[in-house]
Amino acid sequence: MSSNTVTESRVKLSLLRRAGSSIQQAERVHRTNLPALVGWIKKLTLEDRMEKNWSIERKKNALRRELQAMHEAGLSDAGGSPVASLYSITSEEWDSVRKTPTLFQRLKEWIPARYLSWMTQMNEAEAQGKLLHQTAGASLVAPPANSKLMDPIVEHVEDPTAVTEVDIPHQLHEMAKYHRYLPLPIFTDNNLLYVRNHLSKIKTEKIRLPNTTEKISILLLSDILDQLKIREASVNEGLTYAKFEQAAANYYRFETERDPDGRAGNRSTWTKSHFLFWTNRSDAEDTFPFWKPLELEMCQARQDRNLQFDLNSYRLTWSRVLITQDYSR
Repeated sequence: MSSNTVTESRVKLSLLRRAGSSIQQAERVHRTNLPALVGWIKKLTLEDRMEKNWSIERKKNALRRELQAMHEAGLSDAGGSPVASLYSITSEEWDSVRKTPTLFQRLKEWIPARYLSWMTQMNEAEAQGKLLHQTAGASLVAPPANSKLMDPIVEHVEDPTAVTEVDIPHQLHEMAKYHRYLPLPIFTDNNLLYVRNHLSKIKTEKIRLPNTTEKISILLLSDILDQLKIREASVNEGLTYAKFEQAAANYYRFETERDPDGRAGNRSTWTKSHFLFWTNRSDAEDTFPFWKPLELEMCQARQDRNLQFDLNSYRLTWSRVLITQDYSR
């Protein structure tokens, strides 16, 4: 048996063991995948199933401690898990995601960390196997008699599962010095990549530096928004909850990069506290349409008046969210 096969078998066995205790419970009651739903589930695309699984696992993580405490106290619901079961994704589909860079890039935000780790292990094992094979083959080739010829190049395949942060163009840092607020949608991974790769196509404007006659050129914010099709009046700034989390993480990194005190500075600490207040709630995704407009209000208030992070003010704002949600039912 090859080392690649052994590695793959061990990883798959580990994943099966994680799920085993739940699957093997005799009293376990399924609340999803009922016969009436089977036809509908079969029509879901791989991307649909991965996105739904991401949402389900996020809710499970938020409820894990509460359910564990209930179980230990003998208060568990014997009728089954209150969270939906995961949608089936075959090993062939996971392999396809792992080996196809374009597919991986499209779906990576929905891939759990344990699967990313497995993909990385498999890709590294396969790459090492290919390298050893190529090196052994190259050693059997006699040195070229022609001194102009170079040694054979041993190429490698880039690992598409390696999770890397998107670089934030320094032009955005320069532009941010002269704008009260940069809209959050600019900071999704795809939009940052677009700005970085199309800098030559983005219009610029000249601005006068304070207390001088000197002018400098910076990117024109309105042109960036036009090219990215961002409309500031859009509902929820045109973001889904998943994209909001992605943009918030990049925006926090943006602030730490320009904060003179780094992560300990008040720019960084306010940004971290602000975003975590919303995303740390177990029902953050379900209530996203209700709290997102208020999140934007508080972010803009910070920019306008340099307000400190006040937890009591945020809690009062959250009570408005709950009232709005109740009235909408």
